[in-house]
Amino acid sequence: MEREFHCSFRRLAMLALIGFSYTGMGLGGMFLGAGDVGPGSATVLANAQPLFAAILSVFVLRETITVRLASGLFIGFLGVVILALPELDFGTDRFIGTLYVLGGAIGTAIGNVLLKLQADEGDVFWPMGIQLILGAILLFVASLLVGEGFDIDWTWSFSGAVFVLAVPATALMVALWYGLLARAPLSKLNPFTFLTPVFGLLIGALFFDETFSLVEIVGIAVTVMGLMVIVLVPAPKDPIA
Repeated sequence: MEREFHCSFRRLAMLALIGFSYTGMGLGGMFLGAGDVGPGSATVLANAQPLFAAILSVFVLRETITVRLASGLFIGFLGVVILALPELDFGTDRFIGTLYVLGGAIGTAIGNVLLKLQADEGDVFWPMGIQLILGAILLFVASLLVGEGFDIDWTWSFSGAVFVLAVPATALMVALWYGLLARAPLSKLNPFTFLTPVFGLLIGALFFDETFSLVEIVGIAVTVMGLMVIVLVPAPKDPIA
């Protein structure tokens, strides 16, 4: 049976905060910083998001962080660092780009906590659609403030990339993620985002004939090991927060 979507002022304000943090800060920070920060550095900074979210979830969501979960988070993040090592470049000044990416990671972490607060209200597509629109408005206004123009070369490849980024990689992903948050704690779900660079490398190998270096193989193994600690290792009663 179809449910009617109720959008009170309080809920609309919460969706505006989610749009500002998750969509505006998260996506905006990553795109703004991508041009100035190497892919290795960007990968490490962006994947610090689960660590920020885990800390916030303790204070805001009252979730319990166990020794097992903390260990898995640390091992998974270590794997991401190892994966990024071949592309890290410490010899150039990329401070502004680093701040953008780090701000995006913090915004995504805040957005995830706010999403979890809203996830038990039942609806999925309406609230996610609203927050995406509000976040898009924020990015549009920001683009006007920094003086960006409207001259876009709408080639087939560019249009296809925009479609893939907008629909399956953003809209569908956010809706699925929101649905998952209604069923499990954020601290248990967020470590799976460490798999993003792993999947990126696998896609490059399968479709673009890229090869893995020894460092990348070790990084993938360590990342998967961190997730196995969280998912497969029996959970003792060992809360640390």
